[in-house]
Amino acid sequence: VISAYVEIIFDNSDGRLPIDKDEVFLRRVIGSKKDNYFLNKKTVPRSEVMNLLESAGFSRANPYYIVKQGKINQMATAPDSQRLKLLREVAGTRVYDERREESRNILKETESKREKIEEFLKTIEDRLSTLEEEKEELKEYQKYDKMRRALEYQIHDRDLQDARKKLNDMENKRKNSGEEAERLRNAVQEAGEKAKVASKEVKDLKNKESSAKEEKD
Repeated sequence: VISAYVEIIFDNSDGRLPIDKDEVFLRRVIGSKKDNYFLNKKTVPRSEVMNLLESAGFSRANPYYIVKQGKINQMATAPDSQRLKLLREVAGTRVYDERREESRNILKETESKREKIEEFLKTIEDRLSTLEEEKEELKEYQKYDKMRRALEYQIHDRDLQDARKKLNDMENKRKNSGEEAERLRNAVQEAGEKAKVASKEVKDLKNKESSAKEEKD
């Protein structure tokens, strides 16, 4: 692999670079496919390196802060907005404008995300409110369902007791009717026997009466 690197060590004792070190190491490694940048031995993107240099006054647009004579004449005759733009370019403050614009974009994006989050939270709150109402309805339903099941049990128990009572009454009637039938059969049999005895007695009396008549004649 063919590569080369260039490294610059900045004396940062005056704090010109916004890094809390007295020496700042900046290295660019040139490779066959892409270049890599290292800031204090840590890999950083190229944009971060350029922003760091511009924040220290090393402007990409005018690295040596040289103002040409034509620029001076242009600044003198230019309108205020154009003059301000030229002064910013010469002073190397464009990085701050870019960062401000970037910050505005980030702020706008953050505001958009915040609105989406608030909308999402509102949706969640509405859903929670709906669920809370459904929970109360469920509690009410469970309450009346419990009462319904208790009433059904009472009705079922009462019907069961009534059915058992009717069955007992029918069983008692069946037993009583059986006993009555047996008593009647016994009475009929007893009456039959009495009738036989009475018939015999009548026959005997007739025989005696007949014998008595014969003896009298």
